[in-house]
Amino acid sequence: MPKVTEEHRLARQDEIIAAALVAFRRKGFQATSMSEIIAESGLSAGAIYGYFASKTDIVYAVATKIVGARIVDLDNLAQLDPMPDPAVMIRNVLQGLIDAMGLPTILLQVWGEAVTDATLRDLCRGIFTTLRDAMTLYLTRWQRSAHGLSDADARRVAEDQVPLFIGVVNGFVVQDSLVADFDRERYLTETLPYLPR
Repeated sequence: MPKVTEEHRLARQDEIIAAALVAFRRKGFQATSMSEIIAESGLSAGAIYGYFASKTDIVYAVATKIVGARIVDLDNLAQLDPMPDPAVMIRNVLQGLIDAMGLPTILLQVWGEAVTDATLRDLCRGIFTTLRDAMTLYLTRWQRSAHGLSDADARRVAEDQVPLFIGVVNGFVVQDSLVADFDRERYLTETLPYLPR
């Protein structure tokens, strides 16, 4: 039997993740079954289960891929000279989520399930920690670059500020998911100027 290359394995995982996102968008996270993800992918059940043991494993892979891409985006922004201000960082994170997921409602559904599902709760906590750490690093670099703060002072300011930035992202996700006339651009235009710089 020919050996599967790492590139093939990663491509197949990406194919399954993409199919799961389509299915989640159509029916929602909770209502989507593994059989629907399998049907959407066009692969056999054996092929899917060879990569993912459960829907939760697929959600973990989706979340890891999407958040990982946002962290790469933040790191790329931080390498620019001059660094874009934190409002650009927030817009970048949100646009990346929308580009990857279509609508951020899937996030809200997973958050809701995480309240009573310990596995999903651990997953969400890990994602929030990863995103918080990436934003803290960005804000630390920003404070050093824009305001000439020492490493220690820049880190302290960034740690104080990061909950506000996370709150803007979470507020966007919740309102975009639930408010019928939510205006994404207006939300950002009216919110971002109040964030610390």
